[in-house]
Amino acid sequence: MATRELHTSQEPVLCEVCRRSLLRGEHPVSFYDGRTQRDVCDLCTGRAQRQGWIRDGGESATAPAAHAERARSLVGRWRSRPEDGHQTPPSEVVAAAESTDDLPHHVQAVPTDAQVQAAHALGLFNASGFSRTVAGVIRSLGAPYVHAGASDEQGLIDILVIWELCWYRYEVDLENAAVRLRDQGYEPAELGGDLAPANAIADERGKLTLARH
Repeated sequence: MATRELHTSQEPVLCEVCRRSLLRGEHPVSFYDGRTQRDVCDLCTGRAQRQGWIRDGGESATAPAAHAERARSLVGRWRSRPEDGHQTPPSEVVAAAESTDDLPHHVQAVPTDAQVQAAHALGLFNASGFSRTVAGVIRSLGAPYVHAGASDEQGLIDILVIWELCWYRYEVDLENAAVRLRDQGYEPAELGGDLAPANAIADERGKLTLARH
């Protein structure tokens, strides 16, 4: 699908381990490799330490608590009153999200019940590297709004994960057991239209499950 670039006033901060662009609200952790300072995302602090880098204790690895609290309250507002906005899909993708090309691409039976399809799609998502991206943002911004539902294209399930400062839309191909990042952005208003009620939750590991009613 065609996208337009979303320009920001600040240059992105890259994690010098996984090369991912940190999102607004994420704070880099400073390390020293013996010669220079290195900015590292929260997900890669362990890898940095295993490489022998020394952590600067003066930097915080998490965003201010106020950001997390605002994100949690935003989820509650979405559940009761979805917001309208103008769609401006950005073109930037998450560099650190692992490719799911190694997932099996054999043709398999696709479940027909909508809830069963959504649950199957969430299981495929949890097996992909994208769950680690969600876990990293949860550490900074708290619990997200999550919705999984049928796409306009047959056999595809859309998974929408939203915080106050960013959002991700994933696409799950049930027939080929493939998960792709379809879009991402920084403002929920970019999504446009009404948001369906949240029907799934995310745990601290970034794993998604259907909510119990």
